[in-house]
Amino acid sequence: MNAALKDVGKGIGAAAISVVIAMAGIGLYLVLTLLVIAMEEGGENLSVYAMPCTETALLLAQGVGFDLGSFRLTITPLLLTLLLIGMIRAFCLRWKVRLPGYAGGLVCWVAVALTMAGGVNVTIFDPAWLIAIKSALVFSLGWFTAYIGLSDVMNRVRTWIRGTLGDSMRNAVFCALAMTLCITAWYLVLGLVCVIVWISLNHGTIGELFALSDMQIGSRILTTAACIVWLPDLCLWAVSWLFGPGFSIGDIASFSLWIGQADGLPAVPIFGAFPDAVDSDPVRIALMMIPVVTGCVAGMLIMILPQGLHIRAPKTGDRHDPVRMVRLFVKPVIISLATIALVSTIFALLFVCSNGALGHARLSHVGVDVMQSTRTIGQGTALGLLVAWLLVLIGVYAIFGIRWARRALRRSSGTAVDAGDAVSEVQPTADSRTVFSMPTTKEE
Repeated sequence: MNAALKDVGKGIGAAAISVVIAMAGIGLYLVLTLLVIAMEEGGENLSVYAMPCTETALLLAQGVGFDLGSFRLTITPLLLTLLLIGMIRAFCLRWKVRLPGYAGGLVCWVAVALTMAGGVNVTIFDPAWLIAIKSALVFSLGWFTAYIGLSDVMNRVRTWIRGTLGDSMRNAVFCALAMTLCITAWYLVLGLVCVIVWISLNHGTIGELFALSDMQIGSRILTTAACIVWLPDLCLWAVSWLFGPGFSIGDIASFSLWIGQADGLPAVPIFGAFPDAVDSDPVRIALMMIPVVTGCVAGMLIMILPQGLHIRAPKTGDRHDPVRMVRLFVKPVIISLATIALVSTIFALLFVCSNGALGHARLSHVGVDVMQSTRTIGQGTALGLLVAWLLVLIGVYAIFGIRWARRALRRSSGTAVDAGDAVSEVQPTADSRTVFSMPTTKEE
């Protein structure tokens, strides 16, 4: 009983300290930003709004949007969300918070979120039960990633897997998870690189928008740093843009490989980084082929590498077993299907989290078309995995056929040589004659 109460206290402490640190960090940054804006732009001291803005930012990081008259913001700053999850995980892992502590911490975290939602000066249009679910999800992700990282929990999980799954099934699960993580990470890295390229190419436009807003150097730096919390959202939009579907800013502007419409956008500096259309057809085709090439490379590696399925062509001396060969190539199909399902599900959830609103009416939907973008990624990856499977299948049987042909050729050439040797021996024929010569003696 005492151990359970102690664990509950650990969970409550992890949740409370995480909230305090997050509010302190965000609050101090907002105080500095508002102070610099007030000093450079003139006017009253804006630092008094730091605490309400901090509470609003924490709620927004948990997916709770707000409405401020004609302005509505529901785009979740995913980088801030990841920082909250990472901080919860760090404290729960350090103090080894288990299931009773999770219950206590969850209640504390949700209570703090509901208290902040009732005290902010803006309109929160999410009901209390939805705010509780969103905040509970954030805390649960942080605690769960910490709980599975505990050494004894991992040992129990490994023991259960070894006792439940056979070697072949464990290898299939490992291959599917490894391929899913690699493909997902690769697409996200491509999105980050794409955003960096956008900023590099369009930094002049961003500077012009800053000048139109009449912002001084300090305000520019601090507001640009604040926009970094939406960097993961931009990376996800960039992934959709790279592979073809693109993204839109409400009904005002659309961006894809064929369209770069940005004339009707508000003079927000971050909008200046959005890309123009790609003029070159070969470049467009190359970008749209990235999922296919990625799936092909990942599929071939997982089938060929010793850490994966380690598929090899049978040797000529091996007995040809059709059932074994069918099983050998059915397993990659199952792994590929599981990978496609996982990758599509992950990106569908990420796209949903990155979408939101920047206002009403024409700006009520900002982001990507979730269904179209997910379908593009899933179909491209699936086509690449299919190509990899066919290439390995053809390669295995081609190598086996070449080996079998070479062995057959060696056997036939060896038989011909033996026969030639047998024929080359000297044999008497009908035309041959034997001449006997006797020496002549003296008497004769």
